[in-house]
Amino acid sequence: MDGIHNDLPAERQYRILLFDFYSVLLTEKQREIYTLHYMDDCSLAEIGAIMNITPQAVADFLKRTVNRLSKYEELLGLIEKFNSHQSVVTEISILLEELEKLGSSNVGNITPRIRSLVNSLVV
Repeated sequence: MDGIHNDLPAERQYRILLFDFYSVLLTEKQREIYTLHYMDDCSLAEIGAIMNITPQAVADFLKRTVNRLSKYEELLGLIEKFNSHQSVVTEISILLEELEKLGSSNVGNITPRIRSLVNSLVV
């Protein structure tokens, strides 16, 4: 789970990434309830009061939404690809630092350009 939300617990980070990648595939109501619970940290009772439904209905709704988002990830694998790309970018950055330490004039001219390209990949 390397990437954007590194200071969050892994499960919460994963749910946020699911939303980041696949929220456009949800209904407005699904997005709203998911956001209230996972991003705004509202309880099921608070969401129920806001949405005018029972806390149990909120829990069922969230479970179905999480299952739907997980299914999208299973089919499309965007988070897996994102994490893989982040690992590659991290490795490239480490290698660039090692090249810079070598101090060759040719390496010194190339590394800033490569670093710029790597930075453009990181969103």
